[in-house]
Amino acid sequence: RLEKIRDTLLEPSFVRGGMMLDITGDKAVMDKIKPSVDSFLNALPGDSNGKKPQDFYSRVHPWVPEAKKRMAEMVPLIDEGFVVPTQVSYVGKSGMLYEEGERIPGSAAVISRFLRTGYLWDHVRVMGGAYGGFCTFSPFSGFFSFLSYRDPNLDKTLDVYDAAADALMGAADALEADPDALATAIIGAVGDMDGALQPDQKGATAFQRWLINESPEYRQKYRDEVLNTTPEDFREFARRLKEMKKTSVAVVSSKAAFETAAQNGKEMTLTDIM
Repeated sequence: RLEKIRDTLLEPSFVRGGMMLDITGDKAVMDKIKPSVDSFLNALPGDSNGKKPQDFYSRVHPWVPEAKKRMAEMVPLIDEGFVVPTQVSYVGKSGMLYEEGERIPGSAAVISRFLRTGYLWDHVRVMGGAYGGFCTFSPFSGFFSFLSYRDPNLDKTLDVYDAAADALMGAADALEADPDALATAIIGAVGDMDGALQPDQKGATAFQRWLINESPEYRQKYRDEVLNTTPEDFREFARRLKEMKKTSVAVVSSKAAFETAAQNGKEMTLTDIM
């Protein structure tokens, strides 16, 4: 099998067109290694006029529909609990805020950060007593998740997650009356985008942008949307959060905590780990 993979990768008609070489360095380094890089590339089989990889930026990979179908059949979305001997919980809830193909605006970065550093910090960490409480959001897939760790609560934390949309609606009204607070939220998101990068991180970031076909024009539009975030954007995000699709809950906790959660209407499919 490994030989077959090797033969496929080194197929003369394809190897050059399907290869990507990513190198990060300053001009002095690049000048020094250029002869070695050229020697390596010249030693590859095939030629530059061979076959080109299929363009999966503009078409769906043929494996994707079947993979999604099998995942839905083999791993259906359920609320799961994993029972371990512990005095704290790790509580997660996730889902999709955007459908496949929908464009995700830059304002989502401001709002998800606002949730993470404000509402979730206050209610899960400060008032709830968890060691950490936060959320993640992917601007590429539209996937959103709530997470807590070393959390003394289980069902109460899920209640906090479920109330997040209403909290955002209330925040939108408050931000409308307080432009300075909105500006602070925007500045925080810009700070996340413009953090200092080491040379290797700059190279990795540039390579990732190339892989996902992210153009400078797209990044500028995304940045403009971040800078122009409005209270109405908060309301739109809140509506999507309230109607989040393909939701599921995953929790690591004790048997007693799961029993209490079930008594409060939050039943899960349990698996004993230890």
